[in-house]
Amino acid sequence: MDVYHKVLSRIHKDSGGKETARVDIGELLKQEGFFSNIEQITAHMVKEGWITESDRKDHVQITHWGVAEVKKAARGGDLSTREFEKDLKSLVSIAKEIVVMCEEFEGSPAQKKLATIDQRVGTLKGLIDRLGPDVA
Repeated sequence: MDVYHKVLSRIHKDSGGKETARVDIGELLKQEGFFSNIEQITAHMVKEGWITESDRKDHVQITHWGVAEVKKAARGGDLSTREFEKDLKSLVSIAKEIVVMCEEFEGSPAQKKLATIDQRVGTLKGLIDRLGPDVA
């Protein structure tokens, strides 16, 4: 687990997962041994949308995106971002292809066309199963 996810996990724990709870990130980073990098860590986590800065100095609040990221990290996040995006594009592409195949099947039904549709639906189901664990 990288530093950002370790800190995010602590923020999640200390806030009880509540977006309204303020956490003193300065104190947290002192305990974890990363206080010297407070600006860089906070800036990165804000940029990612995982936390927001509070009106009190060195206090932050976790966002719903931060909560989702903690849950994703806890289950291991099987797919890399690049693989995930590639699978998303494939999902859309195959779904569009299935629609066209169904329209062709409607125009002239044939067992071979139906078998091809069934095969593509199986591929689509495989992608959905692969993407499922990485969706919050």
